[in-house]
Amino acid sequence: MSTQQGNARAGDGVGTGERDWEAWARTFESIDGPDDFAALFAAEGRFCDPVTPWTTDLHKVARDTDAVFPDWNQRVDRIRGGQDWAVFEWTGTATFHPGEGKAGLPISMTGATVIDVDADGKVTAWRDYLDTNEPTQQITAGLERALEGG
Repeated sequence: MSTQQGNARAGDGVGTGERDWEAWARTFESIDGPDDFAALFAAEGRFCDPVTPWTTDLHKVARDTDAVFPDWNQRVDRIRGGQDWAVFEWTGTATFHPGEGKAGLPISMTGATVIDVDADGKVTAWRDYLDTNEPTQQITAGLERALEGG
């Protein structure tokens, strides 16, 4: 995951009891690997996205992403939240490798995530919303260009 900062904004948190979601976004953007991803979650934290049903196997979620997109980089573009929840929009970039010895195809995708957190700020529920056709269309177009010699 990236160390780039997104355009994350939240209340300043001073005297409001709100969390510093901008700092949370920077932490999220800097995670590197399954252990870092799982560390964002509470002991029984759950994850779900359009291709992954609700699961507590957070290491597997990160390993599966790394298997398809080893250079996955996710930037938080905007974040809003309260004491025990946040919603953020993100942009992810990566390279799809269609096979050994073949050039990688760059992809970019956008989505939104809703999280619930406990009193310690650990994620108890994470749900990603994204259009799975977005990267599929980019990969298909890249493969078609490659077949045409472009």
